[in-house]
Amino acid sequence: MVNNVSRALIYIKAFWLMVKKAKKTKTPSRSKLVKKADSVFSTFIRLRDSDKKWYVKCPLCWWKWYWKLAQNMHFITRSCWYYRYNEDNCHAGCMRCNVILNWNYIEYTRYMQNRYGISAVDEMRANSKKIFKLSTTELENIIEKYTNKIQKYVDKLT
Repeated sequence: MVNNVSRALIYIKAFWLMVKKAKKTKTPSRSKLVKKADSVFSTFIRLRDSDKKWYVKCPLCWWKWYWKLAQNMHFITRSCWYYRYNEDNCHAGCMRCNVILNWNYIEYTRYMQNRYGISAVDEMRANSKKIFKLSTTELENIIEKYTNKIQKYVDKLT
């Protein structure tokens, strides 16, 4: 009787080990996908706004920065998922304007109004209140889309 019980426990333990291994091979977590999508999108925006010498001119203070030192500035904050990966909402800028001056809101608003128009900026502000959530497949599509766009920009600039 004891032999049968110990065999059963061994089989159960082996089964759970197989289940644990199967769980480890599943897709990446949502937080890892968001982190990867943010990284890829930020790289795309900084490359998009760079010149042929790989320098970015900050749209607020007009200083030039090497593209890797520039930051991806969001007009509507990243906490709004509706505009988090929107190309019109993001521009490459310097750390001073983005972080130290708290993204220099007044100057950034003027810049956006001059570039896209007052009505477009007002529409962005109104839409920023929408509740919006991206699925994991949409995040994977964003990663793939902007990875391809990065490759095109690198090929174009080299």
